[in-house]
Parts: sequence; structure tokens; C-alpha cells
Amino acid sequence: MPIAMHIAYAVLAFVLGSIIGSFLNVVILRTPLHQSIVKEPSHCFSCGHRLAWYDMFPIFSWIFLRGKCRYCGEKISPRYMIVEAATAVLYCLAYLVFGFRLELAFSAVLFAVLVVLSAIDIDRFEIPYWCSITTAVLGVIAIFVFKETPWHERLIAMGVIMVIFVILVLVGGMGGGDLQLMIGASLLLGYKVFVALFIGVLTGAVYGTVKKLRDRSDEKEISDKLKRLAEEWYQNQLDQNVGYVTEGHDDIIVGSISEGDPDIEWEFLDENVWRGLPDKAKLSRELRKNITDEREGGFKIFIKGDKIERVKYSRRMVFGPFLGFGIATCWLVGGHLINWYLSLMR
Repeated sequence: MPIAMHIAYAVLAFVLGSIIGSFLNVVILRTPLHQSIVKEPSHCFSCGHRLAWYDMFPIFSWIFLRGKCRYCGEKISPRYMIVEAATAVLYCLAYLVFGFRLELAFSAVLFAVLVVLSAIDIDRFEIPYWCSITTAVLGVIAIFVFKETPWHERLIAMGVIMVIFVILVLVGGMGGGDLQLMIGASLLLGYKVFVALFIGVLTGAVYGTVKKLRDRSDEKEISDKLKRLAEEWYQNQLDQNVGYVTEGHDDIIVGSISEGDPDIEWEFLDENVWRGLPDKAKLSRELRKNITDEREGGFKIFIKGDKIERVKYSRRMVFGPFLGFGIATCWLVGGHLINWYLSLMR
């Protein structure tokens, strides 16, 4: 095929990807809210005005409108353009790598799913079940259509991934959605899934380090606020001579903040070291009343005898986008990466 035709098809793949990306923005916004993605027309989320066809050119509309709604002037998140551009680039790369082979059709579905789950994970700290199931279905189909990767290799990879991720989930390093996603990816990628996992963990660790440094002062501020509230509550328990940790013992109150709503996991309390039961409802009320600006995180209140010793708060971090990046990379060039690494060992 002439080079001009290759360029034309690559551009066409880019344009198609941007159009698909525009639709994925609708999926990302509406499916978590259980809204229809086909019945309700596209509209501005600020003023509700129905968008005209010329307001919805992928990528370019956001640029031409300077990131603002044409009708009310409210800012439009750049993420709309980012989703469209990312999908366009992925579709273009898929064509350049696979041409018109069957892998191209798999890529169209896989990349759309990875973009959606990444954005929803960022927004809501969860990976939708249907995204993991779709990835797994692609993996099952791949067993029968891509025979160059033996079925037993895919199943072995899935078993090892399950063991690794169950451990990570139990120690709190990953969520259940990450486990489900990587199980599906192992059926699709076979042994290449371990390279995808490495890429995901590596890029996630780099981002996590930067994020931790950036959030350090905010986390300390929330920790101090939690400690002050906990100390006031605990002193009230002491004044009433009930609901406190006895001398010579210690305990930890574990809690989390999800979508701005603090919650305490009282089931982890060691009631044997407490004199009477603490006023659980009052502490929960105080936290919900005073901690309103924080989105997602986890905290531990360390108690020793008659005092709150310290409070540790950490913001949560998503891993879905980084695992998705690893899966996409290995789907495109995983074999080349493995061969390159093996060549270094010779």
C-alpha cells in the first residue's frame, strides 16, 4: 500500500477515535449517575442549554470556544478534550501497529473501555464492573482467535495475577476493581500482563510520590483537624468516666472519607481494652459536621490510655488509569518490550 494511503488511513483512525472519544465523555459522565447515554441530548451541565452540532466538534470545539460554554460562559473542563485526544491517538496507534488485522477491532473496544474506566476511576475511585467484564470477554474471545498465545499461558497468567492482587488488596495497596481489571487483562495478554502490571505500578509509583509531596501540607491540616475533634470527643468520654481506653492499653479508630462523607469502621475496635462503649454516634456526627471539604482518604486515630496520641490521614490514590496505560502499552507493543528485555540478558 502506498505511503500516502497509510497516512490517510492513520488520519481517518485519528478522526474516528476523536468522535468515539466525544461519545465516551457522555458515557463517563452519565453511566455513574444511571442516566441514559442515548435518549437525553447533549447539553451544558451548567446552564442546561442544548448543544448545537457546531458545539460538538471533537477536540476543536473546546479550543475554539476557549474552554467555555457558548451560551452561559461557564468554564468547560479540559478533560473533555483530553479524553477525545487520548482516544484519537490510541486509535491511530492501533492502526499503525496492526493495520487492518483483527487486532484492530479488539483495539477499538479495549481502548474505549480503558479510557472510560480511567476517567471514572479518577472521578469516583471505582472501576465499573462492566469495564472489567468487557476486558475479560475480549480475553476469552482472544483464546479462540489468537492461537499464537496458548490458552494455558493465559490461564497461568490469570492465576498468578489473582494471587498477587489478592495480597495487594488485603494489605490495602489496590482495590477490588483493580483486581477484576487485571484478571480480565491476563486472559487477553497472557504473560505480557506482568509487563503491563510493572508499567502500571512504576508509573503509578512515580505519580504517587509527586502527589504525596504535593498533598503533604493538606494532609497535615486534615490530620490536625481530625485530632482536635477526636480530642474534644475523647475528653468528653473521660469526663463521663465511660467510653475510654483503660490505662496501659491502646487502640486505633479506623475511618475513611468517601465522596466528602467521613465514616468510621467501628468493627475494628478492640472493645476488651475499653471501659464501657464509646459514644460512636457523637464522633461520627462531629466528623460529618466539620470535615466537609475533603474528598477521599483514610485516617487512623491512635489512642493510648487517657489521650489521643496521634492522628494519621492520607489521601487516596487511583491506580486504574496507570494499569490501563500498562494494558494499552502491552497490547500494542508488549511483545517488542519483552524481546528487547531478553536481548539485554544475552
